[in-house]
Amino acid sequence: MSLRERQEELGLKLLSIEVTGNLKKTREVVKDKEGNFPVLLDCRGFSRDVLHITGTPTTLIVDRQGRIRSRLIGYMKNFEEVVGGVLDRI
Repeated sequence: MSLRERQEELGLKLLSIEVTGNLKKTREVVKDKEGNFPVLLDCRGFSRDVLHITGTPTTLIVDRQGRIRSRLIGYMKNFEEVVGGVLDRI
């Protein structure tokens, strides 16, 4: 089962937040991950202040009620494996 199918089955969404404002690098990362999740660009620092984002990129796993269930900080080459493991524990 793909990561997208598992998210849908569990009623979860992945959102990545990029706070550096580096649009070119962000596009490269999304392309590398085949665009399986939305990437939110936050050049004004709102997410740092409100969501307490401490690193970039930060990937949030959000449930149907809008609650953040997990937070993954930094770039990961084995992204799907790491996220799959988190989904197994939720």
